[in-house]
Amino acid sequence: MPDTFIKNNLSIVIMFITAVFTAGGIFSEFTSVKDEIHLVHERLDEKIIIIDKLEARILEIEKQLEYERGLLEAIKKQ
Repeated sequence: MPDTFIKNNLSIVIMFITAVFTAGGIFSEFTSVKDEIHLVHERLDEKIIIIDKLEARILEIEKQLEYERGLLEAIKKQ
């Protein structure tokens, strides 16, 4: 009985098998894209942290420069 079903509906069975493999391929691609997105997100977070640290260092340097500039101007006026 199963053999006659397969023989009579060979195209349906082939389409079903093709659909299963296609669904597996699509799932694999989505999983791969999801992993890439997580990797890019982690790298972006690291870069944001680095940028924040650099901004803080720049602010400290600018404060020090303004302090020194004001100090030099005060010394020149005396």
